Amino acid sequence: MSERAWRQPSPYGELTVVLTDAGVHEISLPGDEQPEITVTEADRAVARQLDDWFAGRRHEFDLPLDLSEIDGFRRAVLETLVQEVPWGEVVSYGELAAIAGRPRAARAVGSAMRNNPIPFVIPCHRVVAAGHRIGGYGGGRNAVALKRELLAREGVSTLR
Repeated sequence: MSERAWRQPSPYGELTVVLTDAGVHEISLPGDEQPEITVTEADRAVARQLDDWFAGRRHEFDLPLDLSEIDGFRRAVLETLVQEVPWGEVVSYGELAAIAGRPRAARAVGSAMRNNPIPFVIPCHRVVAAGHRIGGYGGGRNAVALKRELLAREGVSTLR
């Protein structure tokens, strides 16, 4: 399977986007370990949707995703998040575990969110801790601030 990759500017810093024949495979946040890539020309449709999302012109993505390296409950959680938690809503780790069919697996949901290979497109920032506390987020040193900013963009600002 061939890969294409490019650096994508965003309001939060430069992202690394990796696309395979099957779809978006990875988006690395600034501050995360960046994959080794050979930079190619950006896929215009993917780049445009990301630009539109960051500009607030798009609330959801319509992109094929390549989750071929993810299986089991982790994959079910990521797919459930995309399908069941829309723009402007949050869900706790435990609530997402229940929706995905394993109500006692909140910690496994946390692990799936921590290892989400496609942030923004798979909106792991919408998953919060019990009691609707902010919880953690990937993306380096200022990760929680980034999560707060992403949620604020969606009109969610009441988290502790």
